[in-house]
Amino acid sequence: MREQDFERLFERARRRAVRHPRVFRALVTVRATAGVGFVVLLGAVGVLMIGWALAPLFDEGLHEAPLLTVLQATVAIPALHLAQVVSRMLRGRFPPPDGLALHRDEAPALFDLLERLRRRFGTPPIHTVCITGELNAAITQRPNRFCGLPMRNTLVMGLPLALATSPRQFVAVLAHEFGHLRRQRVALGGLGCYLRALWHQVLENMESVASPLQPVFTYITEIETPLYCAESLVLSHLDELEADACAAEVVGAKRLGEALAEIALKHRFLADDYWAKVYAQANHSERPSILPYRHMAAALRAGFDRQAFADWFDALGHEQSDESRLSTHPSLRTRVHALGLEVPGEGASTDNAARRFLGEVVGQLASDLDQQWWQGQQRTWRKRHWEVSRALGKIAKLESEGQQLGVSERLELALLVERYAGDRDPLSVYRELMPQAPGRPDALLAMGRLLLSRGDPTGVAYLRRAIREDDAVGLQAAALLIEHYEDSGIGAAARPYRKRLGKLVRQAQLVQEALDAPLDALRSLPPGLEMHELRALVRDIRRHDAIRRAYVVRRRCDLAPRWRAYILVLCVERHMADALGDAAQEIESGITIPGLWRVTTVVVDGAEEAALCEVRGARFFSRKDGAVRV
Repeated sequence: MREQDFERLFERARRRAVRHPRVFRALVTVRATAGVGFVVLLGAVGVLMIGWALAPLFDEGLHEAPLLTVLQATVAIPALHLAQVVSRMLRGRFPPPDGLALHRDEAPALFDLLERLRRRFGTPPIHTVCITGELNAAITQRPNRFCGLPMRNTLVMGLPLALATSPRQFVAVLAHEFGHLRRQRVALGGLGCYLRALWHQVLENMESVASPLQPVFTYITEIETPLYCAESLVLSHLDELEADACAAEVVGAKRLGEALAEIALKHRFLADDYWAKVYAQANHSERPSILPYRHMAAALRAGFDRQAFADWFDALGHEQSDESRLSTHPSLRTRVHALGLEVPGEGASTDNAARRFLGEVVGQLASDLDQQWWQGQQRTWRKRHWEVSRALGKIAKLESEGQQLGVSERLELALLVERYAGDRDPLSVYRELMPQAPGRPDALLAMGRLLLSRGDPTGVAYLRRAIREDDAVGLQAAALLIEHYEDSGIGAAARPYRKRLGKLVRQAQLVQEALDAPLDALRSLPPGLEMHELRALVRDIRRHDAIRRAYVVRRRCDLAPRWRAYILVLCVERHMADALGDAAQEIESGITIPGLWRVTTVVVDGAEEAALCEVRGARFFSRKDGAVRV
């Protein structure tokens, strides 16, 4: 379904929800319950058919009418298939909440707060508290393992949330979550939420289950999935606004608005600034010296400019991404205005909720979360450190040659500086390169992209030249020009580039078909890559010990002759072919050489490698010496 059609469904559902919110929630729940019930009924029919088909085998029917009994028994085969299909469709993936379990004796102040809020809101108790590394909080409900009722409630709370908010703001956030529990009394309460989630899962399973009934299931999902997703999205917005209203009755609209804005501000700071600096340590250190959760409180106290608060909130009204109606939550501005506030107040407390409600256990929680984070990031971190170290060494070597560098080496230097030397300006390196290579499409693209990212309109000329020089690079250049003109408010100027982009996309599809063809189906041509481009491929390949040799060939599409299309072939031992699939995808996603690329694996010394050996200049890497071989 097109995005415009889905937006129309969303808008119609939103209007119904605004007029009759309780009725809307009840109808969506009934719709989900009926859908799940229909699937369960299909399963029951399958089981009953199995029983009917096999019953004569156990009541002497086989002796009285053997032929009829055998024919009747064959009905059990499609019935069994139907029961299996239904079991697969009802197989919901609802893992238990992930996080560190927190017990009452570890944080008595937090559990006392939860009990006071439970009594104030009149909700069921919180059975479990889990601490995660997210700047968020949620109360999840799962049916009882044995009878389904009563529901078990788990508070999933991020340690960053307690570090980022004052005690008053923290109480307001928890009040919002208890507001969800209070509102869920409507339409079967938490069980209704579970049924709605289960129906969404069933619809997803219908699309993937293999069965002769697949055309019927496809017809159902094509009609039901967009409508139900639109209604669920509206219901999600409605739940958030109603939970805000419930919380405002207890803690006050002003305090809740202040908490919502404070969390949004600090979420942006952590995502855009703090985590980027944490991961930037991999460029110069094998292990992080700043541990993300141990040092987060200090970073939140001093790491961002609070003077930008009012300007940032005012800018939200002009940011399409933050105001998108199709996100799972209403925008911050919508929520604040629904509370009757124009602009939320600014939090001024220097204390944080972690110190008040978690006490001494904060250090242990931060240490455990840091350990989990490092276990998940250790391999990627060290790989990044190795990659950056080699690249910086290559940069130093190239710069030591000074004026003796050729065009190919200067372009390699510019690419390395842009990708790995974050403290240096790559634009200056590209400027030095342009007089020597005025028509290089990749250099033109880089110049245009960097200039436009800095608000310099002279980048437009470079992108226009890149479109004329190379179609593969022109695809990216046209997209950048369209984005630039639309952001500048002159969308009419982007019209010829939209037409050009459409043509290039169609050509790209034809070239992709040529790339996807088997290696022996079409003629492979010498790659014609420069030395610095081959070295870049070697840097990505050398990290994977299973790769014995590597070849690169060029594919030509007669309907798009200007396109650069390459196949990178990795030769591995037979027993390693399947295990290298993820590595091949990783290498393909990391290739920066202009053109379309396909990375595939073949068996060492097989017939496919023998065919590649006949292409002049195709082999460029061998594990024997790990060097570029042309």
